[in-house]
Amino acid sequence: MPKDEPLQDAWLLVESSSLLAVGTWNAGSSPVLLAGIPRVEACWSEWLGILTEGRCIRQDLGGQSLMPSFCDPHTHLVWAGDRSNELMQRLRGATYAQIAESGGGIRSTMASVRAVEQDVLLEQSQNRLSALMKQGVASLEIKSGYGLSLEAEAKMLRVGRELAQRNGIRVVNTFLGLHALPPEFQNQKNEYVNKVLQDWLPRLVDQGLVDAVDIFCEQGYFGIGDLEALVTAADRFGLAVKAHVNQFSAMGGVQAAHRGGLVSMEHLEVMGEEDWNVLGPEAPIAVGLPLCSLYLDLPYAPLGAMLARGQRVALGSDMNPGSAPSGNLWLTWSLGILRCGLSPIQALEAVTCHAAQVLGYQDRVGSLRPGMDAHFLVLPPWWKPEHAAGGMGSVQALEVWFAGQRLTSN
Repeated sequence: MPKDEPLQDAWLLVESSSLLAVGTWNAGSSPVLLAGIPRVEACWSEWLGILTEGRCIRQDLGGQSLMPSFCDPHTHLVWAGDRSNELMQRLRGATYAQIAESGGGIRSTMASVRAVEQDVLLEQSQNRLSALMKQGVASLEIKSGYGLSLEAEAKMLRVGRELAQRNGIRVVNTFLGLHALPPEFQNQKNEYVNKVLQDWLPRLVDQGLVDAVDIFCEQGYFGIGDLEALVTAADRFGLAVKAHVNQFSAMGGVQAAHRGGLVSMEHLEVMGEEDWNVLGPEAPIAVGLPLCSLYLDLPYAPLGAMLARGQRVALGSDMNPGSAPSGNLWLTWSLGILRCGLSPIQALEAVTCHAAQVLGYQDRVGSLRPGMDAHFLVLPPWWKPEHAAGGMGSVQALEVWFAGQRLTSN
């Protein structure tokens, strides 16, 4: 049986919060085990067995379909403040750069994050995470980058750790100190980069707050040399490196990400001819963020064309307070199909198993295989991946199961 084929008349066996086995009624003496993400065109969940206190409880899902829960490889979920006024500025024609120059953008959120107490920041962020989990998100990355001081960045990263512990969800804590220049380092970019890499990063690592690092590599923010310095600094601590590249301009970030052995290169709305030359299976995973393109009216990352070159691709929400104030992965999936050139199945893989690779959790989330966390979505029997495009962001799961327990039931 091909690993991508759906299982008909299938069953799952859940022990505690993990998948113990997967198979079909017609599998004979040994069940057919999934080796990758299943296609979900057909009804392939006949029943769910939950082992509780040595007793197998059978729950019939009535011929519904199942798919793995979402993984979101790119969010800025922890923030304070309100930047909804920037929408009106954009509608009047203001650009991202103009809004930033007038005191909005990243620095606006920075001021709010610095001013708020950690417990307030935690509760505001908890509300956002709860909404994502109810939509079917089972693991995610949370970037810092709105504090831009050691104390405020540490506060954001502590909130990320607390969210993971409180909710039992897998979170990658990514230090994005090189997001923008804070006002106290105005016109002192080199001094700021050195401070972040030589002082703040070691301290935050010592506190156990950092899983990965990132940089906003863009005109007016940070350059290729800064990305290379980040790679060198991260190597000392064995940290994964990611980069925001090619959001507004092609300035060599894709090539630098390839040379530096990054885990992922994220955004990729604007691609130059030279960028295409380095794409392929050995390049960092390309993470498209179509909600950002939708909100800022940018080009969409051409993920389908990249995939045709053998490039690995994933999709994320880019949830943040300004340029993508949504974490809706159903809409992300839809736009991946409608605007990024992916087929429904390719887009499904981009928000599940391939996104899990970006997070480094591919052995625990993103597919339905023995040993994986028991996170999955229950869908109607007639449901097909093509319906994700027609849904245009509507939550289509009948039930969301997290760690072997029903989280929501519509």
